Amino acid sequence: MKDIKRVHDLTGQRFGRLTVIGIDESKNTRKTYWLCQCDCGKITSTRSDRLISERVKSCGCYKSEQDAIRVSKNHTHKQSGTRLYGIWMGMKGRCYNPNDPVYKNWGGRGIEVCDEWRNDFACFYKWAVENGYKEDLTIDRINNDGNYTPKNCRWASPKQQARNRRSNINITIGNTTKTLTEWCELFDLPYKTVNARYKRMINSGQISLDRLFKRLTPR
Repeated sequence: MKDIKRVHDLTGQRFGRLTVIGIDESKNTRKTYWLCQCDCGKITSTRSDRLISERVKSCGCYKSEQDAIRVSKNHTHKQSGTRLYGIWMGMKGRCYNPNDPVYKNWGGRGIEVCDEWRNDFACFYKWAVENGYKEDLTIDRINNDGNYTPKNCRWASPKQQARNRRSNINITIGNTTKTLTEWCELFDLPYKTVNARYKRMINSGQISLDRLFKRLTPR
C-alpha cells in the first residue's frame, strides 16, 4: 500500500473530463495510479504523470467521439466502401430517391430519416456501434409506419426482419399480439394449414380464433 503522505495528493482535482476520487491501491508498482471518474460516469485508473501532463483526458470516450468526427469528415475515403456506410446510403435512397426500386414502400409512404442521421454519417455510425451493430444484422424499424430514428430502429436478424413486415398477419389473443407465424410456432401448428384456414375465414367474413387455433392444437 502506498503512503499517501509521500505522494502529491491529486484527490478532488480535475483533469479534462476526469475527476480524481482516490489512489488506486490495487496497483503494486513504483508509479502512482489514481482512480478517476469520467464525466460519462465510467471509473478508470490512470498514472499521475499522464494526468498532470494531460496526456489522458478521459476514460476513452473523448477519443471515440473524435474518431466519429474524423469518420464524418473523411468518410468519402475511409468509409464509403464499408457495409455500414452502404446501409446508411441505402436507408436514405429508399426514403428520398424516387428512382430507387423500393422507394414506393418507404419514401412513397412518407417514411423519412431523422435529420441527425440524414445529414451526419458520424452520428449514425456512433448510434450503430453503440447499439449492437454486427455484420450479420440489418437495420429494422420497430414501428413499420415510423421513421428512421434512434428510438424506432434496432439491429435485427433476417428472421426478426421477416416477422416485422407490413405484409405479416398480426393476430391479437387476449392482450398479446403476434404474427401468425409466431402463434403457429407457439402452438406447434403447421403454418400452411393455419394460413389457408385464415384466408378462408377472411373471405367468408367470419374469423374465429377458436376455430383457427384450438381445433388444430395437439391434444
